[in-house]
Amino acid sequence: MRQEQAGDEPSLGEFYHAWRMCVDELGQLCAAMPPARLHHTLTNLHRQQEIAVERSSKKAQKGDLPSPHIFNALGSQSWAVKWAVVKKCRGLICVNTQFPHTPPLFVHPLSKDPSRERIVKRPLQERTVTIDAAVDSGATWIKFISVTPKALEYQVDATNWESDSENDEGDDSSVGRAERHRTIDGLSYCDFVAKAKTVVQAAKWNQCPQLHLVIPSLREGESGAVDRVLNYIRTELGGKDVTVTVSCANSPLLTEPPPELSAAIESLVSVEDEFSAEHGRPLTPTINLDPGVLISLVSDMHHGPIPQQPLSQQKVVTLSLGHPDNPEKPELDGRQDLLPRVLFPALRGRKLVCTKFAASYFRQVISSIATSSEETRASFILPPEGSSTSREELLAECQKWSNVSIPSDLVLPVEIVDDVDVEQVESLVRSGQLPPMALGVARDLSRLNCSVYLHGWANRLTTITGSRGIYRQVHNSISKHWKPDGLNDIPPHLLQLYVGRLLHRDKPGNWRQILTGVPNGGEVPPEVIRWTYPLTTWGRGINSFGMPDSKCWPGVGHDEIQTHGIKDHKFLAKHRKLDQLGNPTES
Repeated sequence: MRQEQAGDEPSLGEFYHAWRMCVDELGQLCAAMPPARLHHTLTNLHRQQEIAVERSSKKAQKGDLPSPHIFNALGSQSWAVKWAVVKKCRGLICVNTQFPHTPPLFVHPLSKDPSRERIVKRPLQERTVTIDAAVDSGATWIKFISVTPKALEYQVDATNWESDSENDEGDDSSVGRAERHRTIDGLSYCDFVAKAKTVVQAAKWNQCPQLHLVIPSLREGESGAVDRVLNYIRTELGGKDVTVTVSCANSPLLTEPPPELSAAIESLVSVEDEFSAEHGRPLTPTINLDPGVLISLVSDMHHGPIPQQPLSQQKVVTLSLGHPDNPEKPELDGRQDLLPRVLFPALRGRKLVCTKFAASYFRQVISSIATSSEETRASFILPPEGSSTSREELLAECQKWSNVSIPSDLVLPVEIVDDVDVEQVESLVRSGQLPPMALGVARDLSRLNCSVYLHGWANRLTTITGSRGIYRQVHNSISKHWKPDGLNDIPPHLLQLYVGRLLHRDKPGNWRQILTGVPNGGEVPPEVIRWTYPLTTWGRGINSFGMPDSKCWPGVGHDEIQTHGIKDHKFLAKHRKLDQLGNPTES
């Protein structure tokens, strides 16, 4: 076995030296990455590379020198070439990660009744692709594809893509256009192109706007067939949702040397958008908000007690903040920190919108059960029509009514946009703005949720919700209505955040006893009584609001709910009796 490989390939010693350097530098990257962003795929890659290089080098030291075929196989195991490319990037999120390009679930009907359905796993429906690296805070995927020039030329010949077809590119006649479509359709059956198309589909499904395909085994300008395939991938794949970039062996990405290790690690660790980096995918410049997020922006439970509130209300808020609903889950304790820790990082610096229906629902909830301080904050989030208050003035007023720091780049007020109903979804599907499965999803949702989530879907906006129930309902509906021929369909970009229980979460059981004067027969403020009704939108209703079958306050979008059930009526009657006992002035 000869030590030197043909051509420009490195010797066996150089190969193992580069591989060991890659392992060492990956270890330094793992040590430099912040713990919150140290993805398990990076640590797994480092450990796997350590084991692989040691096992392979020990065999070489014993005299078991690899054959040329095995040497090439070892090159595919080594991450040295990929690491040299990744070192030139910024904001590393993960490596060697699988992403789906089809729904993972299947909705199995238990009977003809649509309400009786069971969500089951169907492995053949969920298909994934492995991405070598996600960089730019998740906005760019890097995928290495291996194919030899001869293999690609053979695949092109098998598709009958004639070499002189490119001469017809200037022919705008119907015959010329038909010929171009014929050659393009034929090329789509090429194995290499089909593999690239699958990666593009996964990028669309996961809302990744940039895809970088790296093909180290190909060189541009040396084969007409190879060049035509590369041009096809650049121009025909992707589209407005995904931009596809292709780099070959003679592209600057592979020919230019990587930066110094310290500079490379600093670039990979630093991110421009911490929130997107934490969640692994970028948010859109405009954010679509559901009513639950709007309410969380004004909740007393999130802004804490303030001097403008009555003392009785301040006591209830303070005690509620000090009583976590589950002591075994410390992540639920800091409810007053939810805005600066969870919600503000997702919203700041981005335009905020909500639909007319969502705004109407939000305002009716506020007018029905909110406190005066929550009503005041609501006027800053969604001012009355015709208001001319500037963003700076709204932020200043909102800060006066909050115990947390309001970021200066929070864009207020929230802009109200048009609704999307089922009838509009039909036209949007015909125009191609929504995929066919959107019509079935819209019919599964309530009028309110159709307005909110279909607007974000149609306009390619990130929709943020605080309801895990509606988040699952939308994704289950997508799984039910997705068809195998819809490989280019794009699902909505939903982000579910933990935003507490909105207007009032788990009030203390002895809240009446801590109010001023009540133990001596004093009067409970009517506002506080209204504020703590158990079957309005606080503990049970708004926490899962929007679900068609939820037992929540029958406000806007829930006219079909006529009753809360016998058990709930008894609970309400008991609570009204307690109200009369707590407020003896009412007869």
